Amino acid sequence: MRARFISVFTFLSKPVVAIGGALIIAAVAVVFAMQTSAIIPSGQYTAAVMAPITAQGGANSELSFQVPGQVVATPVAIGQEVSEGAMLAALDQSSLLAARAGAVANLEAAQARLAALRAGTRPEQLAIDQTNVAQAANTLTNALAAAYTNADDAVHAKADQLFTNPRNATAALTLLVADATLVNRIQTERVTLEPALASWNASLTSAANDPESVVGSSEANVKTVTAFLNDLTVALAEASPSGSISAATITGYQTSVNAGRLNMIAALSGLVTADTGYKAAQGALTLAQAGATQNDIDAQQAVVDAAQAALRGIDVTLRESTLTAPFAGTITAMNARLGQTVAPGQVLISIESAGGSKASALVVPSSSVITDGDQAFVYVKDGSAAPTKTPVTTGLVSTSGMTEIVSGLTAGQEVLTFGTDSK
Repeated sequence: MRARFISVFTFLSKPVVAIGGALIIAAVAVVFAMQTSAIIPSGQYTAAVMAPITAQGGANSELSFQVPGQVVATPVAIGQEVSEGAMLAALDQSSLLAARAGAVANLEAAQARLAALRAGTRPEQLAIDQTNVAQAANTLTNALAAAYTNADDAVHAKADQLFTNPRNATAALTLLVADATLVNRIQTERVTLEPALASWNASLTSAANDPESVVGSSEANVKTVTAFLNDLTVALAEASPSGSISAATITGYQTSVNAGRLNMIAALSGLVTADTGYKAAQGALTLAQAGATQNDIDAQQAVVDAAQAALRGIDVTLRESTLTAPFAGTITAMNARLGQTVAPGQVLISIESAGGSKASALVVPSSSVITDGDQAFVYVKDGSAAPTKTPVTTGLVSTSGMTEIVSGLTAGQEVLTFGTDSK
């Protein structure tokens, strides 16, 4: 397959003008050249140039969170003008921040261990590793106990006030909820939880000397309790006041159940963190006793990679728990309320673009700009070699198919375009 490139290398003296939001480059001399060597990716080349750019206003964007949670900040109102990147709403991040702190600690521990392996194990290190294992085992035991305590409190102290006969097979939800399927599922979950909690407590006692043996079942129990509380949260949102349960009482139930749900999220995070720390400590001791080999170093590198991936995943979720303005504009709808529990994809805010223009900006065809998550990049010509993937920061986007490059390129650099390939 041959690749063709277009090198825009000279502009005549006629000006570049913007008409109706579309860039018209008057009298541009273009040279076409053929290249027989394969270039991956393939396409046409065109140069980044300085030119006016105009982006029309009026475009409307509807915004929603991609993760569930409780709204804790709504700093804007309908009619308010905002700049690009301004925060529009935010969810509670307390449990995520706690999880991030644990992930950072795990990453640092994994990186430190990798460095120690590469440096070689000293006899003194064995004693330290043995102490670390004992401490990590104690931390894991405490995390297991805390997870059970939070689950017991969430079910027996917080959720059971919504039931009659909560601890036996006739447990019945007292809320007036139209969704009979949801009600039946909640009641079944509550009946199932009673023996599960008892069995969980017994397993913790029998595994006092081997906490790792009950981590998997404990994590499963935490997730089961959390699912039960999530269903209760939905039921409370749909519940109607009745003769015995007022609207104020329902609000109180919501606060109590939500507190239990947040405690379970934090308990799971603490349990995962403690278990990861325990496994890391055990792994460190094993490696120290056996002596480092290349396989040992590679395995620890994989632990570091996994810890980095876990941290990146938490950071993505943290970013997704804040809504920001995708462009400068005016808020046209605001449906987010403080304390509201929202679901992923639930449209909360609408914003109308303000548009804008610049008399001179570095621009490339919009088809040259590729986005990967939050990062935009272009492929820049690199002599006869394959093009270089280059990160860029973009600005205004015109309706005529041009995009402003704020940083990452200079005028005259040639970039691949991926539009229609003329023949």
